[in-house]
Amino acid sequence: MDITKKVAKLRFEYHTTMLDICNVLNQLHILSDEKANAVMKDHCFQSFDCLERMGYDVKGYFEKESERLSR
Repeated sequence: MDITKKVAKLRFEYHTTMLDICNVLNQLHILSDEKANAVMKDHCFQSFDCLERMGYDVKGYFEKESERLSR
């Protein structure tokens, strides 16, 4: 595994962990719904970017799933 994929994997782990943390903070009412949604949206898109950098076809997956669900 080259260095870019290792860094992408570490970034992916960080952003997915932050999703969990933001969810807990929101459930404890430490973080408002609006702020939690904004922060989680950013971490979610950063996670997708990391997956693409690791070689996964994220856009293709979502296209397949949307076609499957529309049937």
